Amino acid sequence: MRDSDVAIGGLVLLGIIAALIYFLFPNAISRFLRGPSYTEVVRSVNSEISAFSRETKIISSYFENSWTMKIYKKIDSVIGRGRYEDWIQSVKTEREELIGDTLRNAETERQIADRLALALESRKSIRDKTKGSTFKLGKSPFDSEVESLQAELEKKRGDLLHVLGRFSENRRSLNQKALKEWFNRSLLVGLLTAATMILLCWAILLIPSSSSAKIAHATKLRGLSPLSFASKAGRQSGLIKALESPVLADSAFHFALEPELGPIPQPIAKAFGELPQTNAALKLASILGGYPETPASRSHHLSDPGGLIIHTAKVLRHSEPLIPMLPQPKIGPVVILAHDIGKVLTLSNQNEGRPHDIPSADILASLGELRAEFDEITARSMILAIRHQHSKSEVPLNAPPLTQTILQFIKKADLAASAEESREAAERMRELVPRVIDVFPYIIPELNVNGCMGGKAEGYLSDGYLFLFKEPVKEKLLSHLDTQNAPVFKGQDPVWNEMALALAGAGLITTKVATKEAGKKSCLFTIRTSQEQEKAIAIPASNVAPQLIEGWLQANIPKIEVI
Repeated sequence: MRDSDVAIGGLVLLGIIAALIYFLFPNAISRFLRGPSYTEVVRSVNSEISAFSRETKIISSYFENSWTMKIYKKIDSVIGRGRYEDWIQSVKTEREELIGDTLRNAETERQIADRLALALESRKSIRDKTKGSTFKLGKSPFDSEVESLQAELEKKRGDLLHVLGRFSENRRSLNQKALKEWFNRSLLVGLLTAATMILLCWAILLIPSSSSAKIAHATKLRGLSPLSFASKAGRQSGLIKALESPVLADSAFHFALEPELGPIPQPIAKAFGELPQTNAALKLASILGGYPETPASRSHHLSDPGGLIIHTAKVLRHSEPLIPMLPQPKIGPVVILAHDIGKVLTLSNQNEGRPHDIPSADILASLGELRAEFDEITARSMILAIRHQHSKSEVPLNAPPLTQTILQFIKKADLAASAEESREAAERMRELVPRVIDVFPYIIPELNVNGCMGGKAEGYLSDGYLFLFKEPVKEKLLSHLDTQNAPVFKGQDPVWNEMALALAGAGLITTKVATKEAGKKSCLFTIRTSQEQEKAIAIPASNVAPQLIEGWLQANIPKIEVI
């Protein structure tokens, strides 16, 4: 017998055995071939929903309890945008909707499948009774109904499997989305935290070196001042260090010469108004009265003799509405009177150009009246605020919180006074407009156009126009007008605007070059060369004396672009 005949015979025998088993156990074989029943599919759906609910709790714990999310929530609450709460609610809503939709769909399909299963069992029972024997091969009248019900039940099982598959896919998608959003926010918080730590370390490393240099420089200058002092105790980064007493000891400060005292200036006495007049405030006012000729600045605002008293009085008057910012009203007049008092030293002939913050704080700290009228924390806060008016980043980390409040108080009052001074300076300049127009033609030959005089150029002659830089023109005009009172407030220069508008109105400068328009108030163009960018006024070259143009053209003329 050949091997092929044996193989065919074996296959036939296996087929006969399989058919016999099917006829003996038709229900068991059918269930095996069909796969899981619909009830098992329903149990799988419920099991997956339970697992999804547990995952939701785990994800919620990440969102609410991880340190990155706590920081993110704090940042969101400070910004006030409410995105954290909206995000959490959105995640919860999406997951709850998925569970609700899946349960509804599964329950609907299960109820239909239950009815079909009952009908199928009923028809099978009737068929089996009428059929009589399992080996009866004839087709019963109920077989068609059984097959039809079986097909419908299979269809519902398929629908339930589809519900399960769709739920599993959405489950994975929502889990990935939630974890990805959590990771992105955690990464952002991590980067911000790292950047903050780097900046903090950088600041800690930078403060000692910069403060040491400033203190060394200030100490050197103090040795030359007839009003300077020497401190027995070392000072670090502007931190006023209490020695053995609860407040700064008077012995920590020693003036080589006591500051001059004088009668309280009338503008300051008038500006006091309803403000508290403490002994410390009156002492500071008397020191200002001892130096009645001190200007507020050399080349900025109120540069005339007596400007410091006028400026201090203005700031004092503007501080009155701001007093509610402070925990004690009596703090206000003291810090206002002290905020620029160091200028009685720094604007003296021997100390020209010194920063006034340190001397101002030192004068305040030397007053016995300060510690007699204020507690330790308040006194330290006042001294530190005066010391760091223009170096807020150097305020010691252990400074009392009141220090920042006082800094803001001084800043707001000072800005209000500066705004008033800018308006007054602009009004005074309007009175000088005829002189500005008369003087302007005579300053043009004094300017270093095209660098023809050597050094940095103060303007350029190019493309038929003479462009003159703002600052040199302003400086020479003010010099010819015998005034330096030209304050700039928040980037605005009202004194220049008055001069420029007068020159434009007289036709001495133009406000249009080709298609470019000058600033409406400043009449300035922005010009750019390969090396620099400047603000400049423009004069048609046809309006300039020919002999001047000939001299300027001998210099190297760069390419000019009006932007």
